[in-house]
Amino acid sequence: MALREFTDSGGRKWRVWDVSADTIHPATRGEDYMRNYLGGWLAFESADGLAKCRLTPIPNDWASAPAEQLVEWLRAAETVRGERGSSDHRRSAAETAATGQAVAVGRTPVRTFRFPGGRFWTVSECDIMSGGEHGSPPDGNRRVLRFISGSRALDVTSWPSDWATRPDVALAELLAASFPRQARESADATHQRRSSDAI
Repeated sequence: MALREFTDSGGRKWRVWDVSADTIHPATRGEDYMRNYLGGWLAFESADGLAKCRLTPIPNDWASAPAEQLVEWLRAAETVRGERGSSDHRRSAAETAATGQAVAVGRTPVRTFRFPGGRFWTVSECDIMSGGEHGSPPDGNRRVLRFISGSRALDVTSWPSDWATRPDVALAELLAASFPRQARESADATHQRRSSDAI
């Protein structure tokens, strides 16, 4: 995965990287909202983390394109959150809701963020078939907040309603709190006898 940095015409710094279909979990690739993204996309994120955009399909040779071309693609990209930049002052869903104006809800929000340590995660709400107990038939659909990175998919069953407008660090904290790492047990400090040791 290539990662580039550039500055737009208004002086705002951006990072851009490609997200390919083979890095998306198969269950997520099957979701309706992914229909337009199966060929992958370019993810644009402002250096301050407040804005993110997505462009599909991925332009050929984007990794070697001049910065001016990256700025043009940024202008053409779909806003995921925040203001795109100095040339296109679109409001985020949170800002629109705060002013009491209607928020368009045509598509399930999808966020991509970087977890501390470097792994990228994609997160969105989705409906899954809930299984019954002990081999009984499924008991219907339930909605989860699904975090996906490569072949890993983690489903959260309880999440804040404003997750899509929260900063990346808040999404990373939600992921970490929902799936805490197990503390590794320290190895037994006692001496383990080898077959070659004298008796």
